[in-house]
Amino acid sequence: MTATDPLAINGMVLPLSDSLCQASWITRLDNPLEKEAEFLNERPNIILEKEFDVSDEIKEASIDICGLGYYTLSVNGHSIGDSYLNNDVTNYDKTVYYDSYDIRKYLKQGRNKLSVELANGWYNAAPITILGKYNVRKQLAVGKPCLISQLTITTAADEKIVIASDSSWESKPGNYLFNNLYIGEVVTDADPVTDTKQKTVKIAGPGGRLTPGFIPKIKRQKHYLPAVVANCSANGGILIDFGTILSGHFLCDIAAAYLGQVTFLYAEELNADGTISFDSSISGTYGVTDEEHGIDTGDPIIQKDVIKKNKQEIFRFENQYCYHSFRYVLVNTESYTGALEELLSNIQAYSVYTDLASVSRFESSSDELNRLWDAARNTRLNNIHSYFEDCTRERFGYGGDIVALLDSHLYSHDVHNLLKKVFMDFANDQTPEGGIPQTAPYVGIMTNGTSNRAGSLGWQLVFPVLAAKIEQYYQDKAFVQEHLPELVKHLEYLLAFDFDYIRYCCLGDWGSVDASIQNKRIVSPDQEFCSASMYLTLLEEYKALFAAHDVSETMMETLGLRIVEARSAIIGLFRNEDGSFASGTQSSTIFALKACLFRDGEEQRALEAKLVQRIHDDAGIFRFGIFGMSWAYAILSELGEDDMIYNWLSRRQEPNYLGMLANGNQTLSEYFPLQQGTNTVQGSLNHAMYSSYTAWMMEKLVGISVKKGRSIQLVPYFATDLTEVSGSLLTSQGEIEAQWERLDDNGIMYSVTLPESLDYDFRLGEAYRIINKEITAAEGDRQTIRLSLQKADPIEAIGR
Repeated sequence: MTATDPLAINGMVLPLSDSLCQASWITRLDNPLEKEAEFLNERPNIILEKEFDVSDEIKEASIDICGLGYYTLSVNGHSIGDSYLNNDVTNYDKTVYYDSYDIRKYLKQGRNKLSVELANGWYNAAPITILGKYNVRKQLAVGKPCLISQLTITTAADEKIVIASDSSWESKPGNYLFNNLYIGEVVTDADPVTDTKQKTVKIAGPGGRLTPGFIPKIKRQKHYLPAVVANCSANGGILIDFGTILSGHFLCDIAAAYLGQVTFLYAEELNADGTISFDSSISGTYGVTDEEHGIDTGDPIIQKDVIKKNKQEIFRFENQYCYHSFRYVLVNTESYTGALEELLSNIQAYSVYTDLASVSRFESSSDELNRLWDAARNTRLNNIHSYFEDCTRERFGYGGDIVALLDSHLYSHDVHNLLKKVFMDFANDQTPEGGIPQTAPYVGIMTNGTSNRAGSLGWQLVFPVLAAKIEQYYQDKAFVQEHLPELVKHLEYLLAFDFDYIRYCCLGDWGSVDASIQNKRIVSPDQEFCSASMYLTLLEEYKALFAAHDVSETMMETLGLRIVEARSAIIGLFRNEDGSFASGTQSSTIFALKACLFRDGEEQRALEAKLVQRIHDDAGIFRFGIFGMSWAYAILSELGEDDMIYNWLSRRQEPNYLGMLANGNQTLSEYFPLQQGTNTVQGSLNHAMYSSYTAWMMEKLVGISVKKGRSIQLVPYFATDLTEVSGSLLTSQGEIEAQWERLDDNGIMYSVTLPESLDYDFRLGEAYRIINKEITAAEGDRQTIRLSLQKADPIEAIGR
C-alpha cells in the first residue's frame, strides 16, 4: 500500500501515514488538579475500550500501542502477549517506545472490542522519597496514565480500516484501587461502580518521540513453589518461605468462603527471633501523609499488597503492575481463624525480568562455584527491567554499576540491543553542558558530581564504556558513529574543567569493605586519589574509542595533552617514595594500575607486585569496591594470579561470597556480610554490584575469552581442587564449548568444540604441556579438539 491509500478512520477517510500518526493520547477524565498529598488515595485504575464492526473478512490486522506507565492489551477478551510491566522505561520527554502486535487471529468478522488496562508504572510515579530524600516524581517525566494506539486492518477486499485512540473510546474503572512500583497493589473483586458514565479525553501526552521498541520484553521466568507455609505466632500471621530471594510476582488463590481484607507483606530476611525483617528491602519513606490509611511522611515503605474480597468466590490474586524482592511473605487477615490450608491455595511465585537470551553455560565439580555462578546470574537478571538497575530496593540505573558488571553481562546474555537502549537513555539525559547523569533516567542523584545534574566521574564512565563494548564486542561501529556528537560533547565537557577541580568529583572505589563514615558520609578508601585516577581512566577510554573514528585533530591533541597533564599531576600529588600511591590500599593500587600510573615496565611490575603482596598481607581478602573488584579479576589474571582469585571466591571465612548464599539464598548482597555486625552500612540482599567474577569464571575456568569482539582466546586455568569444568559461550562467530577433566595429579583431558572457520589462540601456562592432540569433525561445520595435557615447565602455545 502507498501513502495515498484511503483509510476509514473512526468513520473518516484520511490518507495513510506513519504508525500512530492518526492516534491521539487519551486518558480517563479524573481530577486533573490532584495534589501529591492525594496520591495514596484509593481510586480504580483506568480501562479504555473501543468497540467496532468489521463487515468483511479480515486478511491482516496489526496494532501499534503505547500505554503509560504500564498497560495490558486485550482483544475480544484475549490478553495479547505474555509480557509484564509494559512499557520500556526511559525519559518520556525524549523517547516513548511503543509495541506492535499482529492480532489477526483474535479479531472476527462482525463486532470486536479492544480493551486496554493502564497502571502507574514510572510515568505516574508516587511522591515517595527513595533513600529518604529523592522524590523521583520531581525529576522524571510524569503524567496521568494514558494511551496511544492505532489498529490497522486490511480486509479481504483490500479495504483499510484504522481504529485510532481518540475521545470516542469508553472509559471504565478497573479493579486495581492502587498500584505503585515500589509499594505494591490494592486489588478488589467488587464490581466497579458505574452509575455515572466516565469521560475519555484527549491530552497532550509525553513529549518524547514515538519510537518502535526493540529490546526483549519483561516476562515471568523461573517458577517457585513455597518451601514452608506455616502459622507464625512471632509474626501474627501466616508466613510463607520460598527458600530463596527472588524478584517478581506472588500468586495465590483466596478461599471463596473468606470475606474481608488480606494483606501480603514482603521481605528478604528474618530477624534472629524469627520475626520478619524489612530492613534490606525498605526503599525509602512515603513522603506524604495519608490519615485514612495511617501513613505519615516519614514512615518506611514496606512492600505490600492488599486484597479486598467481597464475593464468595475463589479470588485469584497475582501481581500485575509491580514486582517485589522477597523470600518471605507474611499474610495478615482481618479476622480469619480457620485452618491455614482453607484460606490460601495454589501458592506460587515467578521471577520477572527482561527476557534476555542466555549465551553461556557453566558447570563444575564444585557445588559452591556452581552456586556462585547461578547467584550472580540470578541477581543480575533480578535487576533488569528494560534497563540495568542497581538493586531491587532503589531500582535506579546507576552508571557505575553498569561499568563494573558489563563484562559479566556480555558473558551471560545477549545484551546488544539492551546496551544500545541504555546508552540512549543516558544520551537522553545528557545535560546541556554535556555531562552524563549518575543514573538514567535521571532521578535527582548527583553525589560528588561534576556540575548540575551530572554524576560523579566513575558513573559518567558508563558513556564511553558502553559505546566501546557496543562497537567492539558486537561489531556495531555504525551505532557509535551515529551517536558520535553526544560522545564528543561529553568529552568537551570533561576537558572544560581544570584538573584541580574535577579530580575531586568522584566517589572513588565505592562499596569497599574499607569504607568509613566521615561527617555522616560514606568515604571510600583513598577516595581523593581514586577519584583523580578515575578522571584519567575516563580520558584514556575516550582516547581509545575515538582512535577508530573521525574526531577533530585539535580535540585529540587537547585530549592527549590533558592525559599527560593529569598523569603527571596525579603522580606528583600521590606517589610515595616506595612506588605506592596514597595510603597504599588495595583500591589505590588497582586504580593506579588501571590508570597506568607508571613510567616504564619496571615501575609497572613493581606496582603489580605491590598489589599481589597487599592482598597476601590482607589474608587473601579482596577489599576492593565495585570498580576495583571488577578490574582486579582481569588484572590479576593477566599477572597469572588465578590461584589468588580462585581462593578468594572459594573463601569460607568472612568476608566472603559464600556468606551471601547462606540460608539457601540464590542472590548476592550489596555488601559482604559480617556476622559480628561490624558492617559500616547495611544494604540490599538482592544487589548485583559484586557479581563481576563470572567474567573470570568464563575466561579462565571454562577458558573462553572474547577480546574486542572477534579475537577468541582459549586460556584455561586448572584449579587444583577441581576435577572437572564444562561450559559454553555463544560468540558472534558461533558457539564454543569447552570442558576439562582431571585424570590424576599430573594429567588433564581438555576438549573444545568450535566452528572450523573460527580463528582462535590457545595457550597453556607454564604448568602443563601437550602430550597428545586429536581433531575430529563435529556436526554443522564444527570441529572438536582434544588435548591430553601433563604437568610441565615450558609455555606451550597452539592456534591460528
